[in-house]
Amino acid sequence: MKNWPEFIKDHFATVAFFQFMGASVVSASHGKATVKLPIKPQYSNSYGISHGGITAALVDMAAGVALRTLKLRVVTVDTSTNYFAPVKLTDELIAEAQLVHGGRTILHAEVKVFNQEKQLVAEGKATYCVLGDDSEEFYK
Repeated sequence: MKNWPEFIKDHFATVAFFQFMGASVVSASHGKATVKLPIKPQYSNSYGISHGGITAALVDMAAGVALRTLKLRVVTVDTSTNYFAPVKLTDELIAEAQLVHGGRTILHAEVKVFNQEKQLVAEGKATYCVLGDDSEEFYK
């Protein structure tokens, strides 16, 4: 078997929401993950830029992958996103997530979101509840 973070990285390539959004996990290691998301014209808001909810979803996605590398089953309790720059419909976002605090039942992650020019466009925080240990058996 591969190491667990590599298993999780590969697993998310099969997750329907990631496929629908066009997201891919670039890297995953213990408590960390990088997720890439190309912005699509369908993500446009009334100002002709990407809707903020797309970036917020990316924050949740990247944090979730980072925390799943801990070999835990987790669900989102809360997320918050601060926006610093508009996201163009031609941008590709890169979200870098990492665990900042891990308890027995609650985990906290921070996420930085950059565009392809390495400009910080948003930061997010996410809180997750631990449901239990994870195992390959859940993915068969």
